[in-house]
Amino acid sequence: MYCLVRYLPCFSRPVRTLERLIKLHNYSKLFRETSTYVGNIRVVQKLKENDDLCRDALERGVFTVLYDLKPLLVKATERRGLSIPWWGTDELMQKLFQLRMDPEAILPQCILLNGCDDQPTARFAVNISSRKIAGTKDVSSDLQTQVEETFGASVFNVRKALFVVSPTEGQLMSQAHSLLSWHVSHQFCSQCGGNTTKNLAGNKRRCTACEAEHYPQMAPVGIVLVSHENKCLLARQKQFPPGMYSALAGFCDMGECLEDTVRREVAEEVGLEVDTVSYMSSQHWPFPASSIMFGCYATVTSMELEVDKTELEDAQWFSLPQVQVALLTGPLGFTRSKDTFESVPLWIPPREAIAHQLIRNWAEMKLKKR
Repeated sequence: MYCLVRYLPCFSRPVRTLERLIKLHNYSKLFRETSTYVGNIRVVQKLKENDDLCRDALERGVFTVLYDLKPLLVKATERRGLSIPWWGTDELMQKLFQLRMDPEAILPQCILLNGCDDQPTARFAVNISSRKIAGTKDVSSDLQTQVEETFGASVFNVRKALFVVSPTEGQLMSQAHSLLSWHVSHQFCSQCGGNTTKNLAGNKRRCTACEAEHYPQMAPVGIVLVSHENKCLLARQKQFPPGMYSALAGFCDMGECLEDTVRREVAEEVGLEVDTVSYMSSQHWPFPASSIMFGCYATVTSMELEVDKTELEDAQWFSLPQVQVALLTGPLGFTRSKDTFESVPLWIPPREAIAHQLIRNWAEMKLKKR
């Protein structure tokens, strides 16, 4: 069997050296001693810091596969929707061989994902690119079909996939897409222009010339639901699907705190002065590159809008009853409720989006105060 001399152990040789056995023992012990969240996180931390441990984890780990940074998914067995399939190292290597691809050119480009499963087992993500990879053999023009058939899974658009997998898998998918994309776009050092290489876990890159280390970054975004008494403000951009409205959002400027961002974005986009700001929760979002969205609530004293048409197509105040109906409505105004089949003009982002949670929590809080 093929041997990844540099990155993975040789699977064709049953005999291991004493040094190898000691490493595997230490690796196994590392996992056996963890049964808590803190323990699992510290295991992942050690794998990020130690390439030798991470190399051993690769042998025993499981992989999710992306094709051109789009996830491979299968039908979920225990719920509606889709699920992330996982493959062991042996199985993944066999499938790469079937695709006439060199594992030594692909597996070293994998990244370690946060957290471990119940085994626990280290989890990795690897991307198969349609562009010719050094060391691969005759990459087919119909590679996507071959990949889907070989892995028994389908390639999905990332935006759509995030809304049809479980929240836990959505986080893993978001991390995989963002981190793999970051490695693609950071092949060169921003300080000297030299080539950069990743560590085995994929949590950083080092310049081969000046030895500067580069770490993935996320852009902070404030997303805010503005309200006045029993009405909330929702807006839409031109690229939104017909009928969809959402909360206001914008990137944090350098030097701003989150509250400043909320006040500025509301003033810029709808011409309102914010009275109070409160924080709800956050969500990682892999677009346009990698963002961390901070969900907030803001109250205003005036309802007179001055919409910036260069930013928004429309912004309107919606009553609590309108929002309640929208929460039961699926895309393009088709109702999710079994009790009514009446379509409505307003619908909001899916429940997996932080905008949906902001709107839903606001409605629930208003109902409790009645």
